[in-house]
This record gives sequence, structure tokens and C-alpha cells, in this order.
Amino acid sequence: MEGVIAAVPTPIGTDRAPIRELFLEHCEWALDNGCDGLNVLGSTGEANSFDTNSRRTVMGWAAEGLAKDRLMVGTGTPSLQETIGLTEYADDLGYGVALVLPPYYYKPATEEGLIGWYMALHDALRARSIQIYFYNFPQMTGINIPVDLISELAERAP
Repeated sequence: MEGVIAAVPTPIGTDRAPIRELFLEHCEWALDNGCDGLNVLGSTGEANSFDTNSRRTVMGWAAEGLAKDRLMVGTGTPSLQETIGLTEYADDLGYGVALVLPPYYYKPATEEGLIGWYMALHDALRARSIQIYFYNFPQMTGINIPVDLISELAERAP
């Protein structure tokens, strides 16, 4: 993906559940007004405020209602197994890119720990076509993903 990728919000109702119509309407507006792509369920989409089922629902709405080649989706959580499951689901829906936060709960994270976590994700997704983008947002996660660490991962993951 390249160009302007907008992080889209996920509107919610008084019951705290995502609202399909408002979500899709805003996504279409963003794409019609100059965005090359959308980041669904990133920080602005408040993904980490939703449970897994709600995240899967929103992922499905976007995949069904929008051009998949213009979508990326946030699938990172502190749980490796949940991150793997959400990323596999995104791949099943046809997303080309998953935006993955580091496992942000336990700090300080060592470089070897981050390498181990991302390599485990890579190994679990090896047969999948979805690309992983590193979501380096240390202001929110408290963890920086250094460029050298990403280079190390690129060398280890063929």
C-alpha cells in the first residue's frame, strides 16, 4: 500500500457496539475524498477497546463493503494467540495488510523478546499471503520498535 492511508474511526452506539452504517459511510467518504487507502481498527478506530468478536465484525463489514486492495487492518494485541487469530481472520477476509502493534503490556520489552514474538507471528502465518506492517507507536504502547530490530527480523524471516 502507498499514498494517503487514513486511520478511520469506529463509531459506536449507546450500547457501545460498533455502528455498521456510520462506519461504512465514513470509510466511503474518506476514499471518495482523496484517501488512497484506509486503516481499519487502528488506534483511531479504537481497536483495543473492542473484544475479539466486535473486531471481527468490523473487519467483515469493511471487507464486504469496500475495495479490499485499499484496506489494511489493525490486528495487534498483547496476546500472541489473539494477534495470530485476528490476522488469520483478516487474511481469510482478503485483507492484504495487517498493521501489528508490539506486545505492549509487559515492559520493558527486550529486543530478543520482540524478535521472538514477531518471529512466532511470522511462523504461524507462513502459509498466508497477508503482509505484516509494524505499527510503531511508542507514545501509546510504551515500546519502540527500532529500525535495527526490523532489519534483524527481515534477515531471519525469509
